[in-house]
Amino acid sequence: MADTDKAVSLTVEIAGEKYAIRSTADRDEIERCARFLDENISEVHRRAGLMDSYKATILAALSITARYFEAQADLAALRARITRRSGSLAEEVEAELAEHAGS
Repeated sequence: MADTDKAVSLTVEIAGEKYAIRSTADRDEIERCARFLDENISEVHRRAGLMDSYKATILAALSITARYFEAQADLAALRARITRRSGSLAEEVEAELAEHAGS
């Protein structure tokens, strides 16, 4: 996020509605987020057929939230794997150094 004196104003369209946004986030990032949300709402509409926009928005938000938590769990597992592997590699390096130091 940028400084508050660098806030940008823009209008995005989500689910057929225009929203005026003022944010310190990067303009491209705001537009990317709006497109992502709009695409997810559209996908819910396609899958569910006729559904009011409010319900489609809630279902899209639930889907996005589920994917967010899944990504968090995947990241935590990856970090744990990296920690284990780096510890193992450090032990191997120390063992090799100790072996060659005694030579």
